[in-house]
Amino acid sequence: MRNRSVSQEQALVAAMVEAFPRQIAVGGPGSVLLAQKTGWTAVHGEPLPQANVILLFEPEAIAVLAGPPAAPLAPGQTISPVYGQVGSDELAVPTGALFLRVRQGDRAKDHRAALEQAGCRIASLPDHAPEAAWLRASSGSIADALGCLDRLRDLPGVESVEPQLLRRRALR
Repeated sequence: MRNRSVSQEQALVAAMVEAFPRQIAVGGPGSVLLAQKTGWTAVHGEPLPQANVILLFEPEAIAVLAGPPAAPLAPGQTISPVYGQVGSDELAVPTGALFLRVRQGDRAKDHRAALEQAGCRIASLPDHAPEAAWLRASSGSIADALGCLDRLRDLPGVESVEPQLLRRRALR
C-alpha cells in the first residue's frame, strides 16, 4: 500500500472494511447484535500506528483508531471495522478467533471435517474442555471468520459459537 494518495488509501480501507459483516450476533439465545461503528478502524499487526490511536491492545498488536489509518499499512498489517451496540459507546474489536462449543458428551475435534467444510480450522483445543475449540478461518482472514458464524451455528451438534472480541477493560 506504499506510494498511494490519501484518497486511494481511504478507498482501499473502505473496500477492506466492506468485506466484513455489517452486524454480528453475540451471545446465546436472545443474542445481542453488534454493528459496525462508523468512524472507527482497527489496525492489526506491527508496527502499531501512533496517530489517532484511542485504544491499544498491545499483547495482540491491535490499535483502534478514530478514522482510517494516517499512514499506509505495513506488510503483514490488516484492518477491521470496530463493532458496538447501537447507542453504546463501548467498542469491540474482532480478533479472528472463534470459540466453539459442541453438545456435552461430544468432542470438538470429532467435528473437524464439518468445521473445515464450513470454512474454519481448529486452532487449539483446551485441555480442560474436550467439547470446546478455538477456531480460525481457513483463509486466515478476520472477515472470513466472522462470515463463518452462521454456518457454524447451523452445524449439527454445535451448541454455541462466539467471536473473540477485545474491549476496553472495565472495573466492576
